[in-house]
Amino acid sequence: MSKRDFYRQVAQLHIANINQGFLSTLGVGFVSLLYQVIDEGGDSVLLTVERDGRVVGFVAGGMGMGSIYRRMFYHTPRLALALLPSLFFPRRIWRMLEILRYSRDNDQSSSWPRAELLSIALDPACRGQHLAETLYRRLTEFFESRGNTEFKIVVGAALAPAHKFYLRMGAEPVAQTEVHQGEHSTIYRQRVLQSVVPCK
Repeated sequence: MSKRDFYRQVAQLHIANINQGFLSTLGVGFVSLLYQVIDEGGDSVLLTVERDGRVVGFVAGGMGMGSIYRRMFYHTPRLALALLPSLFFPRRIWRMLEILRYSRDNDQSSSWPRAELLSIALDPACRGQHLAETLYRRLTEFFESRGNTEFKIVVGAALAPAHKFYLRMGAEPVAQTEVHQGEHSTIYRQRVLQSVVPCK
């Protein structure tokens, strides 16, 4: 599988399974570039599960989205092409600005861990096989290997299955925030120096 196909599969998995999030509305081109930048970054990671040459699950993490968005500008022609359709939708532009503001403010804040689980998704056909738990544990091990004692997860209020999953994995809800105006999210803290054991 070529790198281009690899990132496209990750993007398609994101769009199909995190379809309540704003990033999914920006299209495969933007999301593919986003995961390429995450994978290539020194302070971020993209971990995947593949079956029969196809990506069926992934988890992404890093030290906040601010540096990731900044690195996307190194790919200006691709970024501009990917965002071109969104320029005709003022609401999308406003929401992009909200995300950039939130990322900047959180990068500068010392209130929460800088390490962050950015996204996790699994092909519905592979659910019930503990693959999500395995990916979560691998990300936890990555952060621990980098000297992080905890990481945060920001989860939209409407994502009930995600809240249930993170609570089951031992994450602790610690605060409320707004990434987009009027849309509440919960900030979870996951400590990594404790065993993360999936429930059967």
